[in-house]
Amino acid sequence: MTEPLDDAVEFDELVVLALSELAEGPAPRPIVKTQLMARIADRAPAPTGFSLCFARDDDWLPHPVPGIRMKVLSISRRSGYATLLLDAQPGARFPAHHHSGDEECYVIAGSIMTLGRRLGPGDFIHADAGTEHGDLWTEEGARVLLVVPAEDYMSPTASPD
Repeated sequence: MTEPLDDAVEFDELVVLALSELAEGPAPRPIVKTQLMARIADRAPAPTGFSLCFARDDDWLPHPVPGIRMKVLSISRRSGYATLLLDAQPGARFPAHHHSGDEECYVIAGSIMTLGRRLGPGDFIHADAGTEHGDLWTEEGARVLLVVPAEDYMSPTASPD
């Protein structure tokens, strides 16, 4: 086997490839061993006290607001906050709401309209607990990092950090 390996080769395919090369000769090509070891390292458990969330993980959840999905990056019941990644489709509209705790939103891509302003990539908004927030919407779609009180987004049965 002499063709280069595709970066999109799945872990299981890589293991099969490595095993098949072992059957054909004394050892897999160095690139096969390197890629296999990298994939194994990616799947190794994180040390105690750490958690990892990879972009390639397809663990998006539906959001109660139509046109929005979310990825839970972390929940800290001890500190009382959740860090979420929200992906809003073009035209999505988040209704007016009350902030029971501080809320922080960082725009990664796209744009959102809030408080009479357009926020784009790199823009940030903080809302104090007790404030009222009018509608937020996106015409083009947006991806935002949101830090909110855990109880605002997570059910009491969700697993703690």
